[in-house]
Amino acid sequence: MSDRLEPAAKLAAITIDVDSLRHYRAIHGLPEETLDDDPIYTIAMPRFWSLIEEARVPATLFLIGADAPEHAEVFAPVLATGSEVANHSWSHDYRLITLGDAEIAADLAHGDRALVPLNGGRPIAGFRAPGYNVSASLIHAALALGYTYDSSLLPSPAYFAARAAAISAHAAAGRRSRSLRGNPRQFLGPLDPYHADPDRPWRALAASPLVELPIACDPIARLPLIGTSWALAPRLVQRAMLAAARKLSCINFEMHAIDLLDAGDHPALAPLARVQRDLRVPAEKKLGSFSRLFRALADSAEVLTLSAIASCFTRLPERARS
Repeated sequence: MSDRLEPAAKLAAITIDVDSLRHYRAIHGLPEETLDDDPIYTIAMPRFWSLIEEARVPATLFLIGADAPEHAEVFAPVLATGSEVANHSWSHDYRLITLGDAEIAADLAHGDRALVPLNGGRPIAGFRAPGYNVSASLIHAALALGYTYDSSLLPSPAYFAARAAAISAHAAAGRRSRSLRGNPRQFLGPLDPYHADPDRPWRALAASPLVELPIACDPIARLPLIGTSWALAPRLVQRAMLAAARKLSCINFEMHAIDLLDAGDHPALAPLARVQRDLRVPAEKKLGSFSRLFRALADSAEVLTLSAIASCFTRLPERARS
């Protein structure tokens, strides 16, 4: 059997990580702040559902077990839109991979139990690690829960170089980021879906039961097609990004709910905007660009949930090697 996977048709997914605002403050080393009305849930998510309903496509929502159930009403459209909820951990600890096996397993299991009701009672099928940082322990914990896919890997050296630089810049400014640089081996993993080796998730293993669905990157430069890069790019660059991504067998577009906000949406966003440039882009402009992207994906590919995409991939017969 070959390690390579191939779908019957061009596929795409729209996935969104719904991280509470406090996690962004942790990334940038800012003091904690308690909010009665987190704009992630009160402003960003209603905007997201409007985009999904306009494009008439489903989405995969990666939710945090400790946070999302408190805002259950925000996720009511999941079933009506054909969408799904996936596990983004219980705690969203950026240093989750540094914990012991038992702690990691308990975190994922706790998150799973909390999120099933938000998925309409359906079993959770997949996982995405906080900060895209994956490890063998995380993959084995996902397998123990019966998950069919993982979508943690962002195989972009440029992204992780930028993240390492940001962590160093925060440290130089006297702010301790909770983010991690991560394992460099995962930055050069496959770009198309593959059966992931549980012990080395950035490598393919035909016998593995878990499908890895990497986040979309340009096949040549490996620049990421994610919400932040899309929101910041001029329209001409956006067209080039999408054209490059169409060379992939599956366009797994990943965004964060905060991508739909700007600094003027809530007072708590102003301090973040000083260190997070995409918050300085007007929300109206970002909503327009995401609307165009979602419609373009719907016009050129079959947009499915990640669990549906994982089930579409089958191992190909072994082919002669040149």
